[in-house]
Amino acid sequence: IDELLKSIRTLRSRVEQRMVPMLFDARGTRGNISDADVERAVDAVRHAMTGGGVRGHVAVVADDDAFYAGVLRYETRCAEIGVRVIRVFRHLDDAQHWLEVVAAARNLR
Repeated sequence: IDELLKSIRTLRSRVEQRMVPMLFDARGTRGNISDADVERAVDAVRHAMTGGGVRGHVAVVADDDAFYAGVLRYETRCAEIGVRVIRVFRHLDDAQHWLEVVAAARNLR
């Protein structure tokens, strides 16, 4: 979770980069994510939304069962606070395809 949050803060620190879709490839990352870490990550998202507004879509790829379960809890908790631009995937191709689709849909407006 720390690396994901660091990437989001760093890569989206400039206003012109906030709407750029982001792919976070966590394949190979192993282990459980505690509920406290999930809540810490959700708090960071909440803070980002109140301080800087809307952000671009984020796709997280996780292939380890335990890690996937943790980032899936993160996705769910973010959705519960109204942030529906974060999705978790098992496969890189699925994540890339989703980002392409949501970017294309956004450009149709």
